[in-house]
Amino acid sequence: MKRKGLIKACIIGIAFILLTGCANNTQPKAENQSETSADEVKAVSQAFVDVSAGTLMGYKEGNVYNFKGIPYATAERFKNPTPITSYDNNFHSALTYGEVSPQDRTLASTGHVNPYEFFTPSNGTADMVGNENCQYLNVWTNNLKEDKPVIVFFHGGGLNNGASSELSFYTGESFADTNDAVFVSVNTRLNVLGFLDLSAYDKKYADSGLVGMEDAVVALRWVQDNIAHFGGNPKNVTIVGQSGGGDKVTTLACMSDARGLFDKVAVLSGYYSTSSKQEGVNNTKLLVDYLKLKDDEVIDRLKSMDYEDLLKAATAAGCNWETRYGDGTFTAPLFEPGTGKMNEYAAQRTWMWGTTYSEFNGNMPNLAYGNQKSSHFPDYDDNDALNLLKERYGDQAQAIADEYKKAYPTHRLIESLYLSTPGMISRYALISPKDGILKKFTDAGVTVYNYVSAYSEPIFGGVTMTHSGDIPYWFNSIEEAPYFIRGDEVNAHKVEKTMSQTLYSFMKDGNPSTDELAWKPYTANNHSTMVFDVESNEKKDYDAKLYELITNSAK
Repeated sequence: MKRKGLIKACIIGIAFILLTGCANNTQPKAENQSETSADEVKAVSQAFVDVSAGTLMGYKEGNVYNFKGIPYATAERFKNPTPITSYDNNFHSALTYGEVSPQDRTLASTGHVNPYEFFTPSNGTADMVGNENCQYLNVWTNNLKEDKPVIVFFHGGGLNNGASSELSFYTGESFADTNDAVFVSVNTRLNVLGFLDLSAYDKKYADSGLVGMEDAVVALRWVQDNIAHFGGNPKNVTIVGQSGGGDKVTTLACMSDARGLFDKVAVLSGYYSTSSKQEGVNNTKLLVDYLKLKDDEVIDRLKSMDYEDLLKAATAAGCNWETRYGDGTFTAPLFEPGTGKMNEYAAQRTWMWGTTYSEFNGNMPNLAYGNQKSSHFPDYDDNDALNLLKERYGDQAQAIADEYKKAYPTHRLIESLYLSTPGMISRYALISPKDGILKKFTDAGVTVYNYVSAYSEPIFGGVTMTHSGDIPYWFNSIEEAPYFIRGDEVNAHKVEKTMSQTLYSFMKDGNPSTDELAWKPYTANNHSTMVFDVESNEKKDYDAKLYELITNSAK
């Protein structure tokens, strides 16, 4: 009976297969149906890559492979990082972003609503939870086999705050897709964890004042060892830093143990360290005195303190966080104080360095917090703007207005009130004829390309390009915040395409020129600046007279 039942079941099964197969063959295909449906093509799939520490599982969405939260090191508090050599069970899931460095935004007592969220949209990390094991990186690529140029991005936030996942437009997905590159972003230790110099209290902690940067070095070594598995060329790496990330990349360019890990540097609205090791020692002394510690108590107490208590004490003591030169792997800064001599390692790289139109002087903060005076551009014609210029610059107002219209002929005169003002991160800090950063490059004979991101976005009647506002244009990620450009999408995407393509060209061979746009380096005889705008153009000394008038006329 069992044998007969089995035979009967087989016959029925075969008949069912034949019938359904015939039925399928006799049905006409839907109009848009293919052998693989559109839904199947778009479905997110698993992606696996073998790296030195084991197998990573990420995912492929559209054309791009995403690998997020890849651990590259571990570290004890205040100690140098130790590279990760193997994953648990030889496997790591790289589907979500990794841990971020503890910071004031992660404290339990800190409000976790970002009042500036509308203008700097987070990536779901407004309520970040910090972890001292924060050495993670992310990789985006559109092909696992090609030999593509690599960008390694270091986020802003000074050396105090931030994360590679903090802002939605930090994603490298679109850049990797549209520019055929591998995009890497990195988390490192910050603030008191990354930059507290304890060398005066124990020689075992001689490097503690720079361990945040040593994290970055280990991340770059990881790139050298593994990026080929993602289709990247380890011999063609560009490091990019925005704001505080600029301090990180300029420091990396000067560090002896970062030699050979990259050859090009892009500083986006960044700066460089001018603080010595002794200043770092003095900085730590502020904390030690505040806590009333004896010298032999310092290490044990600071290592055992709860992070929140440690950061609050350091803040109350007046500590600040900088990369300090003068010892170990960072013996000399980018430019030597006094002489202006360029660091020998940094001089071997090719550079891009520029600013946004406004930096910290834009009208956006006023609009965000209700101060409409002179900030809502539609309310002011040129006569109104000239009167406001007279309030600020007196009898030089008309001359400034005239020079402004020469420099920015397509911009409204009211926008002249929001040019970046002299400071550490400013257009003037770059072009100052006496001691500007670009002059120091030309004195050293080092190739540097200069730019200004000048496009004004249409939101709220018009906002000038402020600090960090140009990041999505460089990374081709403006669609992460589409309301910025609504009403002027064609022009905005034109600027985005131009900027991201020039960055990609710079990554490829150190020359940011494209087929559509020629861009010469800034030299002693050719003060060339690429002005990114609705119509992007290379200009020579286009705003030197304007800034001369402004700096000499400010009330």
